[in-house]
Amino acid sequence: MKFTSTAAKSMLGAAGIAAVATFTAATASASPIIDGLGASETLVDGPLVTAYTVSNLQPANVMIPGFMPSGQLWQADVNVRATSGVVTPVVSNFNARTPENQTYRVISTAPTPNALSPAPIVQGGQANGKIYFDVTGAPPTSVVYNDGIQDVLVWTGGNTAPNAAPGQPGQPGQPNAAPGQAPNGVPGPGTPPGGISPSPAPNSPTMHS
Repeated sequence: MKFTSTAAKSMLGAAGIAAVATFTAATASASPIIDGLGASETLVDGPLVTAYTVSNLQPANVMIPGFMPSGQLWQADVNVRATSGVVTPVVSNFNARTPENQTYRVISTAPTPNALSPAPIVQGGQANGKIYFDVTGAPPTSVVYNDGIQDVLVWTGGNTAPNAAPGQPGQPGQPNAAPGQAPNGVPGPGTPPGGISPSPAPNSPTMHS
């Protein structure tokens, strides 16, 4: 059986297409980086490496000229560092999201106060700014960087720990105990009820050294 040059080229072309399809599918199915708000997460795009830090997701008390929100404005702080190469922050890729996966797109149709600039950042440089969301439903608990196909970076909010005295762990629903005293005012070992030591009996002998 003979193979012509045309048939051989067709086979090589089909193999190349299959390899590209496999690589594309593997790339598309990559899991996003997930960390807490305030953490730095790295976005790698070939030789370009960008470190994003998103923090302080909260309701905003600002007005955006030319924009009338349908719900409550929320904001988050973003720090962008160019780790390798000249990078350009893609502000429109940010979204706020609820635990039920309701997504609010970043407001990019009007200039916003102290906004994160989309201007290029030279290697070693950084930029700071805010991003805003029009929250029309449940409050968001995370910020997501989505490249238009999939989530790439995710910052999630966490539960706040109960307040405790400095240097002393607290327990929910139980006040911190004073030094030398058990919690809830229970007397320590050897302490009479009420925490008051008895007075010496009248006419008791006095010891002299």
